[in-house]
Amino acid sequence: MNIKRLNCDFGNSTNNFMVDGYYFELPTNVVEITEQRANELQVNVITDPKELLERLVVSIERVNEKKYYLVGEMAELSKLSNSHVGNMHDKIKSVIPYVSFLSAIGYYDAIKGDGKGKDIEIEYMSCMLPIWLLKREQKFSGAQKRMEGRFIGEHTVKIMTFGMEKELKIIVKNVKCRIESEVARHAIKYKMVKGAADKNTITIEKRNNIDFADDPIVLADIGGGSTDTVKLGKGLTAPQSRESFQVIDIEPFLGEIERLRKEKLLENFHDLRGLEKFIIRNYSKEKYIFRDENTGKYYEFTDQINEVLQEYASVLVTKFLNAFVPENGETIKFVYFGGETPILKPFIKIALLKHMSELAAEKNHLFLDEIIEDDRKEIFKPNDRTINLTALEILSIDEMRTV
Repeated sequence: MNIKRLNCDFGNSTNNFMVDGYYFELPTNVVEITEQRANELQVNVITDPKELLERLVVSIERVNEKKYYLVGEMAELSKLSNSHVGNMHDKIKSVIPYVSFLSAIGYYDAIKGDGKGKDIEIEYMSCMLPIWLLKREQKFSGAQKRMEGRFIGEHTVKIMTFGMEKELKIIVKNVKCRIESEVARHAIKYKMVKGAADKNTITIEKRNNIDFADDPIVLADIGGGSTDTVKLGKGLTAPQSRESFQVIDIEPFLGEIERLRKEKLLENFHDLRGLEKFIIRNYSKEKYIFRDENTGKYYEFTDQINEVLQEYASVLVTKFLNAFVPENGETIKFVYFGGETPILKPFIKIALLKHMSELAAEKNHLFLDEIIEDDRKEIFKPNDRTINLTALEILSIDEMRTV
């Protein structure tokens, strides 16, 4: 199998992948197990390749030793599957992105492969690193090259899931590591649309409704692990210096949610993923009512959860506003996105009013869903969770055409 473009967003909660335009997600859960445990877990044979996403068990060679892992949904039930959420997650050293990458290719091969070949060639792969990892280096390029080095070259992975057993050799020819958050500017400024003459072609067009020509823009990327800001030049142009990149020093959002679970909601939520999914399912309703399926009883946690979200948003906004001081009378506009933004959006709006007028907040503090227009021709319209990945796809298409 030949893959032209592989784009990876290794998140703290979810890994997002786009392989030759095919999008799928994999929970960021990787748990090392023993060979015996790996074999014990194999009970039922699966025949539908799509089920593999829920039943991933893989083995790889690491430091001349065979290692076994539960991945994604299969790993969610493990007590160790969320050990990375309370601290900043070093994606350069952690095994999680690497095993997730191998597992994702194994899944894609099951879905799209012909079942014959064992070799997979990837022409171009792109990934990202968060700003906090880059800022600790003398040069950003040092960290980027080490991340690229994790994936360039040859890899072997064995899919152990019953019914889907296979061993794959994966060869990655080119890797580009970009800057998380900053890269999003390309998907805010441009969009992918179907070709007018040939629906199978993709063209890159400028968004007509986006106009930030007169003001510098701060992109605020609120993730489950790290939250980063980057100040762009007028017209969404590239950052001007190293100081244009700022890390927001705040406890990871998922770590805050985990603390809430342990301190107040432990009886009803036995793992972080359960509480996170509960919040995601209910935040748009503005009420958090939990039903215990075993007893049929209802519990309302609206006040407890909203209190934590408001406190978190208030600290976040204060740190955002202090990250960049307006220079020479300039007006700085903020654009908020990232996986946790939809949950925190109403609380951020409330917090902003403690620092400015309602008019200033409305004019200068924008959310991604408010500025991305609807276009039926657009391919993979970005949202808060996929904006970085969309940008990677745009850049991949452009770069491969150049090559």
